[in-house]
Amino acid sequence: MIGLIAGIDNLGNGLAIAALLFTGPLAAGLGAGVGVVLLSAAILALLVALRSTQPNSVALVQETGVAILASTVATMAAGLEGAPEGVRIATAFAILGGSTLVTGLLFWMVGRLRLGRLVRFFPYPVVAGFLAGSGWLLVEGALAMVSGRHGLGAGIAGLAAPMVAVTAAAAVGLAGLLVLVMRRSASPFAMPLVLLTAALAFHAGLPLLGVTAEQARGWGWLPGVAGGDGFSLPVPTEVLALADWGRVAAALPAMVSVAVLGMLGLLLNVSGIELAQGRDIDADAELRSTGAANLLAGALGGPSGYVGLGMTLLAGRMGARGRGAGLATAAVILGGLFVAGWLVSVTPVFLTAGLILFLGVELLQEWLIEARRRLPRTEWLIVLAVVLAIAGIGFMEGLALGLAVSLAMFVYSYSRLPVIRGRHSGAELRSRVDRSPAASLHLTAAGAAIEAMQVQGYLFFGTAEQIVGPVRDRLERAGVQAGGDAGAQPLRFLIIDFRHIKGMDSAAAGVFRRIRNLIEAAGATLVLSALPDAVEDAFRNCGLDPDRDPVLRRAPDLDHALESCEEALLAEDGGSGGGADAPLLRHLEAMTGPHPRLADAVAALDTLHLEPDEVLIRAGETASDVFIIGRGRVKVQIALPDGRSLRLRTMTAGAVVGEIALLLGQTRGADVVVETTATIHRLTAATLARLEREDPELALVLHRILATTLAQKVTLANRLIEQAAV
Repeated sequence: MIGLIAGIDNLGNGLAIAALLFTGPLAAGLGAGVGVVLLSAAILALLVALRSTQPNSVALVQETGVAILASTVATMAAGLEGAPEGVRIATAFAILGGSTLVTGLLFWMVGRLRLGRLVRFFPYPVVAGFLAGSGWLLVEGALAMVSGRHGLGAGIAGLAAPMVAVTAAAAVGLAGLLVLVMRRSASPFAMPLVLLTAALAFHAGLPLLGVTAEQARGWGWLPGVAGGDGFSLPVPTEVLALADWGRVAAALPAMVSVAVLGMLGLLLNVSGIELAQGRDIDADAELRSTGAANLLAGALGGPSGYVGLGMTLLAGRMGARGRGAGLATAAVILGGLFVAGWLVSVTPVFLTAGLILFLGVELLQEWLIEARRRLPRTEWLIVLAVVLAIAGIGFMEGLALGLAVSLAMFVYSYSRLPVIRGRHSGAELRSRVDRSPAASLHLTAAGAAIEAMQVQGYLFFGTAEQIVGPVRDRLERAGVQAGGDAGAQPLRFLIIDFRHIKGMDSAAAGVFRRIRNLIEAAGATLVLSALPDAVEDAFRNCGLDPDRDPVLRRAPDLDHALESCEEALLAEDGGSGGGADAPLLRHLEAMTGPHPRLADAVAALDTLHLEPDEVLIRAGETASDVFIIGRGRVKVQIALPDGRSLRLRTMTAGAVVGEIALLLGQTRGADVVVETTATIHRLTAATLARLEREDPELALVLHRILATTLAQKVTLANRLIEQAAV
């Protein structure tokens, strides 16, 4: 049953497609055109059925690509107006077969290289514009079939002839009837029945009007070809010998556009079948099998095609699960070949023109009118622009316009995405280094001289400019440039973190060269954090050398970049009393304020002298003491599953470490390793318990030190959470 339905549908479409291609000055090739179209349809149905990964696939000759070729063939025929009829017809078959060969080759190559997924990234508005534009070309083709003249203006002028006007009115009426019937009925027999009824009504009406078949043929109501029982095909040697290959070469852009549009159509249909039937289909395998079928069809001079979405879904609904659906379709089409000549001679022109007009109106309705509800206004305007360009200029021009506008819209939309992930001054964003209270106080006051900027995404000419503005504003606020606020703190370090950058083009690298010059004029330093290799290469190509340029400095990550800038600011304030060599008593006074018992608190602590790489705290141990760093540095780290160590924090003079596990009675959660020669003061749990019994006032001082440390760490943790949430 599905073979009968699809076969009859192919026969009707084949007649209409051939009539669309071989009209006017090419009308003598209509018989061979019908034969080659139907033979190609049979080959496509047969080979796709045998080789498709979707067993019940039903392949069809697709009219969207034929619409483009009809316009191309008409242009060719107009250019060869003075050439012999055989040359024009042979050139038309060469263009038709050449287009199918290009399509088959493209399908097979893309499938062989497994690039089917890449084609799905083609801009959707452009695809919709192509399909809607193909609908317009079908409408123009229907007008040319009726009037015998190509071009919208010439076709409309041809309607002045009474008999042509009658044919046009009948075609419009049939198209309107098909639209109405197909909207109201989902039966696969609906369209064939309408077409069959219209044809029978036409032939029944001729005797009633006293019109003979010869008169109807003379008036253009029937094709101007003699009937026959068999079918004819173009002779390959004649096509090779007679075709104007210069005209064929000129049609190559249209052939490529047909191939690309066909590939998009195939992949869209495959996606639809996947969704409807709930199974994955290997798109690359479908491209290869369909490509082979099109190569064979193209060698015979026929049109291209691929799996039909509607017929394949109908086969599934009717219970056809195996390859019999496609095989039966091919058998019905081959059977129809033997009466193709007779079918051509008795099929009214209004019937084929009305069917082509219906197909064109359906494409315009779905991809232009209904797309207005599905698409945002800007994307729908792209669809409209493509259709207008195809109608007014040409198909390739419409293709170029659609791609250019889509690219421009993409660049514009992407350029509006924020590339600055976060901006913080050094007063609010700190490195993971616990410092003495005096050093922390100094960084709170002087940290505004550090500006950290995290960037994200892909930097190109449309987005990189977003970085220049904030840098210039920051410098102007510091009074570096004319008109700025001279009271603002000057910028000393600009950190740009590239951790979330995916790539960069040369134009964006040029923007960073401008930023580098601004930083140099300000007497500041540009710190490049987490610089990817690709970005570094782009920098070097535009003349920026992170290793030799005195204005530039690199850092492995944002934390180390902040740490190096903080160290530089602290080194300039060596007399603040908060340095690494400051006595422990001074650190405690800066932490809690003056207290008469602080000296006793220091005396209650044990003193340890440790060398680099010695372990102060080991993960998993029971917490029995807390440490205050008097001099040197230690690092808190955890062991990763692969054996590497990850640094969590660095602790410097005045920092307290280990108090959380001690107060909560937990085991140690991380290792603490000495980085530089260090003097460390230890408060044991036993000492603290003894002082709570014997000297509560001194124990309270020690608890106050621990509480102050915990409060500072909670404040820092909250700040980091706020920054991460921005």
